[in-house]
Amino acid sequence: MNNSEEVLHRGNCFKLLAACFCEPDNEMFLEEQLCDNLALLLQSLSPAAAAQAEAMKSWLQITEQERLRLDHAALFVGPFELIAVPYGSVYLENNRRVMGDSTLSTQRFYQDAGLLVEMKEPPDHIAIELEFMYFLCAKEAEALSQGALDEAMRLQGLQAEFFLKMMAWLPQFCELVRAGADTEFYRAAAGCLDNFYASCRLVYTGNDTIN
Repeated sequence: MNNSEEVLHRGNCFKLLAACFCEPDNEMFLEEQLCDNLALLLQSLSPAAAAQAEAMKSWLQITEQERLRLDHAALFVGPFELIAVPYGSVYLENNRRVMGDSTLSTQRFYQDAGLLVEMKEPPDHIAIELEFMYFLCAKEAEALSQGALDEAMRLQGLQAEFFLKMMAWLPQFCELVRAGADTEFYRAAAGCLDNFYASCRLVYTGNDTIN
């Protein structure tokens, strides 16, 4: 696998994982082979995460849509106290509040990358941050395929800064999901994200760089 393929694979993992933490649609997930595609992409990046993606598919096949929807709401949406709040500021700031200073910092990253989009959720929602990493990876892969190494390095640096600063809360979030989920699907999804996060951290701390 060359550099651009690896970066694109990593980006697609971010995108598919983002879908896992949005409103669940059991039938659509299965029809679009979300878990199969995720497991395939992860095989070379994080075998442990790939195994969790395969488990996600197994549980998705036997979990009723309504139970999945209720678990998603209890974990991430409400109306009652959330089990695993999906906003970074709650974990990154001492007062555990939504829309804190770190939320504004996250939004500035999006703006600096040229993204000016209106979002229903705060900018530091887990799915939005994962989608942003997909965007940066896709742009880096494009630059690599065109031989624009300076641009690729800039984009990789932006990924590393955002990932290490603004996504440091993901392991704690995954722990809460695993402890509080009612369905094995979300436990496996948290395990998948946690293992993928660990593999990405090796990349963004400099253990795996552009040659």
